[in-house]
Amino acid sequence: MAQSLTPRQLYRRCREERQFAMIDVRNKSYLKELSFPVEMLRIEEGLNNERFKSEELDFILLGEDEESSLDKVTTLEQQLGIEMYYVKGGMKEWAMYIESVQVGELTDGGEIYQFIRPSTGHLSYMIISEAEILLLNPDVWIQPYLDFVEDKAFTFRHIVDTCLHDTHVSGGPTLAEEVEETYWLPEVEERIFLSYEPITKSHVPKIGNTNIPIKVSHSDRFATFIVDQHYIFTSNEEANLYEGKGTILIDRMLSYKQLNEKGWVSAEGKQTETPNSVHSERIQAVNKGEINVTSEEILMLEYGC
Repeated sequence: MAQSLTPRQLYRRCREERQFAMIDVRNKSYLKELSFPVEMLRIEEGLNNERFKSEELDFILLGEDEESSLDKVTTLEQQLGIEMYYVKGGMKEWAMYIESVQVGELTDGGEIYQFIRPSTGHLSYMIISEAEILLLNPDVWIQPYLDFVEDKAFTFRHIVDTCLHDTHVSGGPTLAEEVEETYWLPEVEERIFLSYEPITKSHVPKIGNTNIPIKVSHSDRFATFIVDQHYIFTSNEEANLYEGKGTILIDRMLSYKQLNEKGWVSAEGKQTETPNSVHSERIQAVNKGEINVTSEEILMLEYGC
């Protein structure tokens, strides 16, 4: 009898490096879009794959949604004669799952939280001072941020994207409109089709009443934020430039092995360039405000479901 796993339970297995194999039944062109550092099995490659006979592995089916996942896993259990798991809500729920963990504290007693989207490795951050929030690089699924802020009784003040992202759809403009606060973006040469406040070295967002210092260092593609003279929010590609200068917080997890014992993603070790999505041009067009997409189209862009 198939057993279900919530997205949170699946994330726990990924973190604990449990022995399991994912059975991916989606369009094969999207296989490289996942950031699972686990074995992936394709049904189309045949049910005679010897890995299906392994007694050391748990098998977890990743379908498009809960109904199709349950139907497929029931059929496969009968065909293979093995017990399997399936992800509740399928790829759609897994795609929207985001987990928060506290990274550290500011000198004024404020806090920094990292938000991990384990299905893609995308990382976003809340910098909190005097109960005011500066949110860096929010994901397209904004409800986890809204729920977190409501639960903590904080207040959004600034929503910031540190570059024109091409690996994921940003939730920055939507969230800024929802909470009626300022949306910030570095000055870029490209034409932007939405309203934003430009980030420059002399024009940066501030939060709280204790003037926590925020400095911005610009490269061709990315604005690095240095907060409280210690926390460095930068890209994977530029992380090595700041070694030994503070706690480095990158924009994407490339392996679950980057999770430290406290549960957040650290930038220890040499960082490699983040691979572009096969749909990077279209994703960037969405983030410029050049085209509008529905939730279903976002899932198709990022996951093929």
